[in-house]
Amino acid sequence: MDMKLRHDQIAGMNLIYKWHSFEYFLDAMQELGFESISIWGGPPHFDCDWKGWQDTSYIRKGAEHRNLKITGFLATSTNYRYQVGVTEPEHRERAFQYFANGIRAAAECGSPSVGINTGWGYRDMDREEAFKRCADMLYRLCDVCRENGVYLALESLKSLETTVGVTLSDIKRMADEINHPSLRIMPDTGAVSYNGERLEEWFQVFGEKIIALHFVDGMHQAWGDGGSPLADMMQTLEQHGFKGPLMLETSAGKYMTDPKEADRKAMAVLSRFVK
Repeated sequence: MDMKLRHDQIAGMNLIYKWHSFEYFLDAMQELGFESISIWGGPPHFDCDWKGWQDTSYIRKGAEHRNLKITGFLATSTNYRYQVGVTEPEHRERAFQYFANGIRAAAECGSPSVGINTGWGYRDMDREEAFKRCADMLYRLCDVCRENGVYLALESLKSLETTVGVTLSDIKRMADEINHPSLRIMPDTGAVSYNGERLEEWFQVFGEKIIALHFVDGMHQAWGDGGSPLADMMQTLEQHGFKGPLMLETSAGKYMTDPKEADRKAMAVLSRFVK
C-alpha cells in the first residue's frame, strides 16, 4: 500500500519519560529523528494547578532549539487530582480552573489542541447525572479554548476508568450534547482496541472532526509489542486523508527504565508507512 503518512505526523510524548528529565526527553526525540512532539502536561515535567501554571518558555525554547514542532498538549486527569466529572461543588470549580489553566498553557506552547477525556462519576451514583456534569464542564472548557485559539480534543477511556465516555456511541452522544465549535475528537487507539472497535468506525462517525490520535499498540505499548491491527489503521488514515498528529502515548511500566528504546522501536515500525 502506498501510504502518504508524513514523518512529522509521528509525535513523541514525554509521558513515558517522567522518570527522566525533560531535557533528556527532548534530546531523545532529536536523536531518534522525531520532528514533532506532544506534551504530557504533568509533573515532574510540567506543573499546573487551579491557581496557575508553570512558565512554558522552557518547553517552547527547548523544542525550537531541537527543531521539534509541538503538535499536542495533554491535560492530565481521570486518576489525578482533577477530573471533569467531579461531584463536589468546590472541587468542581477548582477542576474547571485547573483545566482552563491547562488550556492556556497549551496555547502558550503553540499547541493547536489540548487533549482531554470525559471524566467520570462515582460508581454508586447515577450515570446520567455524571454525564450531565461532564458535558457541562466540557462545554465551559470549550469556551476557554475558543478564547485561546485552540481546540479541545476529546478521547474515550476504558470501562475500568469511567462509565461516562467509553464507547464510540458514548463519545458521539457527548459531542452532540456539547455541540461547540471548539470541540474536536481524538481517538485513543488503545481504548478503541480494548473496547473491540475499529478506527474506521470512528472516522465514519466523526470524519474531519478527528484532528489527532493517541496512537499506541494495544494497552499503551510501543508499536510492535501489542498486536493492534496497524495495517488496518494505516489504511483507514490513508482512505480518509488524515493529516493530523499521531501521538505516541506509550505508558506501559516496562518502558520506564529505557523509554528511548521504546520510541526507537515504535519509530522503526511506523517508518514502514512513511512516504
